[in-house]
Amino acid sequence: MDTLGALFEQYGLLLVFGAVLLEQIGPPLPSGPLLMVAGALTSEGVLAALSIAGVAWVAGMLGKVVLYVVGGRYGRQAMGVLCRLAVTPNTSVGKTDRHFERWGAGLLILAEFIPGVRTLAPSLAGAEKLSPAPFLLYSAIGAALWTTVYLGAGFLFREQIDRALVFIEKSGKGAIVLVVAAIAVYFIGKWWRRRRSVKASSPPA
Repeated sequence: MDTLGALFEQYGLLLVFGAVLLEQIGPPLPSGPLLMVAGALTSEGVLAALSIAGVAWVAGMLGKVVLYVVGGRYGRQAMGVLCRLAVTPNTSVGKTDRHFERWGAGLLILAEFIPGVRTLAPSLAGAEKLSPAPFLLYSAIGAALWTTVYLGAGFLFREQIDRALVFIEKSGKGAIVLVVAAIAVYFIGKWWRRRRSVKASSPPA
């Protein structure tokens, strides 16, 4: 795992920041698994846990603030754009609405662990004119919990993650092909779910 360790040692903070920020804004990048890998590497001294946690938290908060401002300015139209950007079915908008009606600002904490809602919740908070103070408070708590859970999981399962990284490094191009294929299947599945959702919501001709 020397090569991967060196890569994370040099670019780990940048990789985590970019992945968390982009996923928060919309594109479904695997920032959670990446954070788990970073958590596993902290046990070996390759990365500093506090640095990784801080970078992930800042990136998540930055993305949330951007979505909150966009939602406040463009209203619910922004949520439709986010659905397309994140390859998320339109039904996620209705799900987010229902959760917001039930939990209010507290949704910003729970949304971190609900697929599709994590991206839409900050934008909905802006569209619903939620005050900045509760938005920032609940968002900060949610981002901290999300970061802690994934980093902690990486540290807890560090042996399994280390073995997987060693396997990928030794397998070379074959492992890369498998990873790319898995990502492709994931995005195709997302696209298919969205297509079925759009068809189901369209009125009959």
